[in-house]
Amino acid sequence: MAIPETSGSKVVAPLSTGPAAAGHTGGTFVRMSKRRAAGSGSADGDAGTAFWLMAPALGLYAVFTLLPIAATFWLSFNSSAGFNTSASFVGFGNYAKAAHDPIVWKSLVHTFVWLAYHVVMAGGLGLLLALAVSRLRITQVFFRTAFFLPHLVSLAVVGVIWANIYDPFFGLLNTTLTRIGLGSFTQGWLSDPALVLFSVNVASSWQGFGLYMLLFIAGLQNIDRSLYDAAEVDGANAFQQLIHVTLPGLREVMTFVVSLAMINGLKGFATVFVMTNGGPFYQSELITTYIYRLAFQSQDHGLAAVLCILLSLLAIVITIVFNRWRARLSQ
Repeated sequence: MAIPETSGSKVVAPLSTGPAAAGHTGGTFVRMSKRRAAGSGSADGDAGTAFWLMAPALGLYAVFTLLPIAATFWLSFNSSAGFNTSASFVGFGNYAKAAHDPIVWKSLVHTFVWLAYHVVMAGGLGLLLALAVSRLRITQVFFRTAFFLPHLVSLAVVGVIWANIYDPFFGLLNTTLTRIGLGSFTQGWLSDPALVLFSVNVASSWQGFGLYMLLFIAGLQNIDRSLYDAAEVDGANAFQQLIHVTLPGLREVMTFVVSLAMINGLKGFATVFVMTNGGPFYQSELITTYIYRLAFQSQDHGLAAVLCILLSLLAIVITIVFNRWRARLSQ
């Protein structure tokens, strides 16, 4: 019986469940399977292409990073008196030697002290200057540039400059103190065992604070100004705004600056080497400078390799602890 089609209506054919429909469905499934197979082959081809594109970089990374790391581990278990001498296997002898070396422990303590000095002085000075410079309007660009310029000077040159500043007889610091009537405060800044590590770190922090200042200024510019307006409406003074608005707004930048300062502190070498070479009496010796002394002056490559591993483990532990602390602060 034919069903007449009326205006505004449309006859929909019933779904076929016969063999033709089954065959149609099976054909669709076959075509989809072929497409998946083609897509899988395309993905495999993309992975192979990506591998060959990365192969040069991976080869360079293996040669200049992984291979030296493996060589350092191998050397730490061997005794070598120089580059042209044969190495003999000593097992954990170099590790035991490092554990009983008092200079190793002294340099380790100095490294932690150096790290704390750099974070507080360079990072703290960068924060204070960022708070001051960000309030300027006309001369902000000038002071940002002027304070950042020391960061462009190499640490070796910084060491030479500050060694002359600290000269006990003709240096700028002692001469200035004498001329303004504070001659009793003159010191042997690089010869006094109690002052030498602090004095050298001042030079290193002077070179690094400009970068931290720019990072803090960028963080200050990202704080919503409406928060300061709301604080003023609530009657908060400048110090209260600093505590409750500025510092919480700089939390992410502050943790990044601290991590960067810690990494730079662990790499302290050039300034100490140029200014004091670890002296006097190893009072400014760091792990990095002692590694250099062992490897290139004493020719004890096995012990130097052990200290390299120690420094790497120290950096890994500090990074893990700091990242967990940073994640806890962000919660």
